[in-house]
Amino acid sequence: LVGGVLLIVAVLAAPSVAPHDFPPPARQSLLDFPLQLGEWGGASSVMERQYLDALQLDDYVLADYSVVKQAPVNVYVAYYQSPKKGLSSHSPRQCIPGGGWEITSFETVRLDHASGTAPALDVNRVAIQKGGQKQIVYYWFKQRDRWITSEYLVKFFLFWDSLTRHRSDGALVRLVSSVYAGETEEIVDGRLQTMAGLVTPLLGRYVPD
Repeated sequence: LVGGVLLIVAVLAAPSVAPHDFPPPARQSLLDFPLQLGEWGGASSVMERQYLDALQLDDYVLADYSVVKQAPVNVYVAYYQSPKKGLSSHSPRQCIPGGGWEITSFETVRLDHASGTAPALDVNRVAIQKGGQKQIVYYWFKQRDRWITSEYLVKFFLFWDSLTRHRSDGALVRLVSSVYAGETEEIVDGRLQTMAGLVTPLLGRYVPD
């Protein structure tokens, strides 16, 4: 009960307590994120100004990766050096319905060493649909040395690390792939897990611990 109360207080206090003038940590720009990941080749995209203004991020990569006999996987990493106007990483759970998509299932799944992630990584898995289209979304947050699935914990550690580490940076990592005719969700999960295994070892360069 005490822990729950402290968490609520931290979440409410985080936007006002977290300073905005922490020195930026040494990192590579996501503009340099590789467009060749194993056998997967990527094509990057540029977000329109209206979305950049709404998201208020500091750096990002948005790219579609494809390989022979596999449908593409969209990779999006949004880096925030510090929260702006009380905002932190925008959660897909909030943004997906705004795009006209319906969430049909939401769960947390663990990606083990078989998918190439080391150590094992918990991610949010969201199945969405709009009209006749269906997609599977994996997303999580990287804050310093933590991999987080809970939006509430993101806010708590933003508050806590602002006080104890003088750090308020972090990133949202999102992978998306469509479910095409003749495919099962398990097939789509397979390519998302493959991409997670390729992306996660690189993130420390762009979203430092």
